[in-house]
Amino acid sequence: MNINLERLSQSKVTSGLMIINIIVFILMSLSGGSESIENLIRFGANSKILVAQGEWWRLFTASFIHIGFFHILFNMYFFYSLGPIFERMYGSVNFLIIYLVSGIFGNLISFAFGDPYTVSAGASTSLYGMLGLAIGMMVTYRNDEIIRSFGASFVSVVVINVIYSLLAPGVGVYGHLGGFIAGFILVGIFPILGRDLATTRRLISLIILLGGAFALYKIGLRSMIGV
Repeated sequence: MNINLERLSQSKVTSGLMIINIIVFILMSLSGGSESIENLIRFGANSKILVAQGEWWRLFTASFIHIGFFHILFNMYFFYSLGPIFERMYGSVNFLIIYLVSGIFGNLISFAFGDPYTVSAGASTSLYGMLGLAIGMMVTYRNDEIIRSFGASFVSVVVINVIYSLLAPGVGVYGHLGGFIAGFILVGIFPILGRDLATTRRLISLIILLGGAFALYKIGLRSMIGV
């Protein structure tokens, strides 16, 4: 696995987010382990019970926590491979927003429909947002042959990852699905650099995203009644 440092230096958001994930993983490893439930909770993993009790910030922090060495290795390599591409296409600020919102939305779906007694974490909620972006591009920019072809090139990647999510034990399917959905919606809010999106489309997409997030939070709270 070759790491191109120049590639990362030109993608400041991608490299910054990778550094944060790695630092958090090192701190966890040195202070109780990244596979300890107690330590995962302490560092901000997504716990449905605790979120329902008011610790909503876990919907954000869970995307920076990994469970075991191979978990962070796989996610960071995936991020290294795709992050710089999408950061160049959307610009650093918009890419950062897309990354963070995808992670939160993925964790919201886990909160809404996941097992109350399961602890989840990982950057894959945000990373699946990039896959959602790619497929969304194929639909949104279907009259632009270059962008449409770029999005279409990710179809096989999405299929492989869906199969992996369904078959691999311990994988947070809901988080992956939520991140993907968020990325798909966000295509309609943030235009690719040099391209335009109709104001109406951007407004409708924003309403769908915010309305969906609110509904998921309410569903999660309701599902915890009596637990």
